[in-house]
Amino acid sequence: MATPRTPLTALLLSTATAVVAAQTPARPAFAVVGATLWNGSGSRAIPDATVIVAGDRITCAGPGPACPVPAGAEIVDARGRFLLPGLIDTHVHLLFRQDGVTDTSIRSDLHDLLARGVTTVRDMGNNPSRLLEAVDSAQPAPRVFAMQLVAGPRFFSPEIERSADGNIRSHAPASIGMKQLGWWPILFTRSGDAESVVKQAQAAGAVGLKLYQDLDSAQVAALARAAHAAGMPVWGHAWVQPASVLQQAQAGQDGVVHAAGLTGELLDGATRDTLRTSSALLEVTADSATAATAHRPQILAVLDSLAARGTFLEPTLRAAQLGAERARANRRRIEALPSRYALAASVFGLAVTREAAARGVPITAGTDHVAYGPAAERAQLDEELQLLVDSAGLSPSGALLAATRNAARAIGPPARVLGTVAAGQFADLVLFEEDPLEDIRNVRRVEWVMRGGLIYDPKELRAQH
Repeated sequence: MATPRTPLTALLLSTATAVVAAQTPARPAFAVVGATLWNGSGSRAIPDATVIVAGDRITCAGPGPACPVPAGAEIVDARGRFLLPGLIDTHVHLLFRQDGVTDTSIRSDLHDLLARGVTTVRDMGNNPSRLLEAVDSAQPAPRVFAMQLVAGPRFFSPEIERSADGNIRSHAPASIGMKQLGWWPILFTRSGDAESVVKQAQAAGAVGLKLYQDLDSAQVAALARAAHAAGMPVWGHAWVQPASVLQQAQAGQDGVVHAAGLTGELLDGATRDTLRTSSALLEVTADSATAATAHRPQILAVLDSLAARGTFLEPTLRAAQLGAERARANRRRIEALPSRYALAASVFGLAVTREAAARGVPITAGTDHVAYGPAAERAQLDEELQLLVDSAGLSPSGALLAATRNAARAIGPPARVLGTVAAGQFADLVLFEEDPLEDIRNVRRVEWVMRGGLIYDPKELRAQH
């Protein structure tokens, strides 16, 4: 058996070395020994565990005696620390345009995510092929799974709004603003071919569909059938309009994003059908979303249905909280609609999430993180997990499941080898200095992060910029 060595002297790789090693087909096996292992399955943590890694895969994980170290393997001494699966953020936005040009300089943001222990992300708004090109040139980086945006005709048409004073205002199609960001939604009409949409998404490199706006229940059902036949999940805004969250779940949709969007469940179907402009969500939320309305019977009935069907909820609490913080910092005597929306959405979304957790709705940890603007204003996964525990009532293990096993299931078939620590899974691991199961804030105490069997020092990742 090899002489034990510490991670920083044995396998801690610089960014440049890791890139070269990633191109080497054969790497010697090694063993991470002595850590307390929480494997992401929902079972209790295992003290004094051993994890054997060969290449980019785990070959054994469990109590030390169950995983004998192979002859010649290098040993990574992790005694006194805590080993978990690589964390997964199920809602980021990495690709944007600046001055009319797609900004692909996301290297520093990806390095920072990896340094935080985030080894996988799902991008929920993008041009899939362009995004994946940018990620390939920014290695080392988390694994990135892209979703394809889909919306109905009104999203691609000029918006006509009549104000309270009777004036009529015309706005450019919402899709124009989205394309200016560098994202590329696909149009799906009531008579459209859902299989064609799925094929376009697959050709672009997407792993699933994200339904965005102006889709009814029949359209959601058609897209869900076609996507599921191709092995792809379907997610959507909780405010797709006119389809309600209940109808989305009944149509077979796999998950909904943004807990604040459930405000639409307070409206009847006829009213919903009239609210398809971009400002409708803001207005309804600002006027109707409160901590009290989050407990209305129609909201609770929807949450019970999600729980019964196993439909995921991705609350994006930190992003809503950031919006509310900005609104409070810029308070005016007469609040603008976006500020009123942000304040209401934060309170309502948190209350809905508490109810969802209590009723057994499966939850995933998505932040709505963006790769631009001040770093302090980017929702981060550690903050989302802390909100899930401190404000939504999840246990630390429940919050960590939302960012590991549940998150991998939410992404779908391509992520089935992620999210847990077991033989055959990708060797994506995080070693923490303190126990996140004891205090969720300890997810900030990353000693090293492993992605595909390569170990990275957070300080070295950040030092590249």
